[in-house]
Amino acid sequence: MAGHPDDSQAFPIDEDPLQPVGPGPEAPLAASFDPTRLDFCHYAGSTIEEIARVDPDYLQWLERHPSGVRYRSEIHRVLGVVRYSTDWRR
Repeated sequence: MAGHPDDSQAFPIDEDPLQPVGPGPEAPLAASFDPTRLDFCHYAGSTIEEIARVDPDYLQWLERHPSGVRYRSEIHRVLGVVRYSTDWRR
């Protein structure tokens, strides 16, 4: 059904070809991501600190899993992980 208005097509760029194409000046300046609160899994909506109290093993797993990369610094902060530490008494 060619020519249907709902067909996906590239949009025309009528203006200056040197201007970047993006969301425009009306786009929100703040990101909606909160690195202290999970937005997926059965802990969605819980903070890293809340999860650390009830299931620290999950956070240790999440820290190693690709889906947890966005939360690694907060997990390290909450669990007290010091990467590449020279404190050999730990």
